[in-house]
Amino acid sequence: MSMLMILLVGLSVMALFVVVLRWASSLDTDKAHRKDYGLLREVAKVPSSTAARVVEERLQEAGVRATTVPDPEGEGLRILVFPDDHDVAIRTLLAD
Repeated sequence: MSMLMILLVGLSVMALFVVVLRWASSLDTDKAHRKDYGLLREVAKVPSSTAARVVEERLQEAGVRATTVPDPEGEGLRILVFPDDHDVAIRTLLAD
């Protein structure tokens, strides 16, 4: 193969690589990184892991299973519960 052919094949491969990278970078990466927690519903949003532990312990004492996940916007943590426990969780957290 001549040097010109090798150069053209190399440039073609690089051009294809650039097109693929541009396409991949145009995807909605924010949506791609969001987590889907299925049926779980948010009952509280807290600023720290310490606060999340306090909320989870309070819910656990009421018999409610809870999960703590990072907030998608990066502002604290979210406390999630199953839909059947949602009302009990809200009442528990609002009680004195």
